[in-house]
Amino acid sequence: MKVWFSKYEALGNDFIIIDLRVPQGGENFSPYEFAKKYCERRFGIGADGVITLENPSSEEFDFKMRIINSDGSEAEMSGNGIRCLAKYVYDMNLISKDSVVFETKAGPRVVKKVQDNFEVDMGKPKIKDKFFLREGDNWGEKFECIEVDVGNPHVVIFGDYPREVFLSFAPQISKSKNVNVEFAKIEDKNVIKVWVWERGVGETLACGTGAVAVFPSAREKKLIKNEAEISFKGGNIKVKQKDEKVFIEGGANFVFSGYVEI
Repeated sequence: MKVWFSKYEALGNDFIIIDLRVPQGGENFSPYEFAKKYCERRFGIGADGVITLENPSSEEFDFKMRIINSDGSEAEMSGNGIRCLAKYVYDMNLISKDSVVFETKAGPRVVKKVQDNFEVDMGKPKIKDKFFLREGDNWGEKFECIEVDVGNPHVVIFGDYPREVFLSFAPQISKSKNVNVEFAKIEDKNVIKVWVWERGVGETLACGTGAVAVFPSAREKKLIKNEAEISFKGGNIKVKQKDEKVFIEGGANFVFSGYVEI
C-alpha cells in the first residue's frame, strides 16, 4: 500500500505531512508507527515529526491537524508545524480565504496568511509555576525554572549557560518533568537566543510553541516589552502580544513530496 506525503520545514523544524482526508495506507495504517519508522533520518524520510491533515469534528474548523513526534508520541500543538500545514493547505489550493482555522489538541488555532509568512494566534499562555532545581535534586546545577502551558508544557530557564550544560541537563529535565525545555539568553534589546529540547524528539533547530513559552517568561522577568524576536539555531521568529493573546509570525517551506510502500 502506498502512503503519499509532502515534507515541509519551518526554521529547520521539519515535518512529514500526510493528507488523511482520503484513505491511505490501508485499514490498519497507523501514523504513530509510520512516524517511528519514517522520521528516522538515515533509514527513513527524516523529520522531527508527522502531521496529519484530517476532516474536522465540526463546521467551526476548516481542518483538523494531528502532530506525532518522531518517537510515535502525540503532541498537543506545534507552532512551526501549524505553519507548515498552513503552507501545504495553500500550496494545494485547499482554501481560498486569507485565514484557516485548525482543530488541534490544544484547541482552535487560527493561521492568517501575511504575504509570504503566516501569523498564528497561539492563544493565552499560562505561567503555571516557578521553581528551582538544586544540586540536591541531582542536577548538579541550580536552575531557576518557569513552567509555562501554551497548549503543551514547557520549562524555560534563563541564563548564560554553555552548550554542554544544555545538552546534559535539558534532556534530563524533559524526561523527568515530561516537558519541552528552553534555555534562553537575552542577546540584545528584544532579542532572545534559545536552545530547545523537545520531548519525544530531542534537540530541534527551532520550536514555535517554545518561542511562545519564552516570551511571557521574559515579560514576567521584565526583560522585554510587547514584542520580541526569538533566535533559534534554525532562524528567527517574531513574537508579539495583542491584549492577552500571543502571536507568532514566520514562514514555512516546501521541501519535497513522494510516496512510500508500506
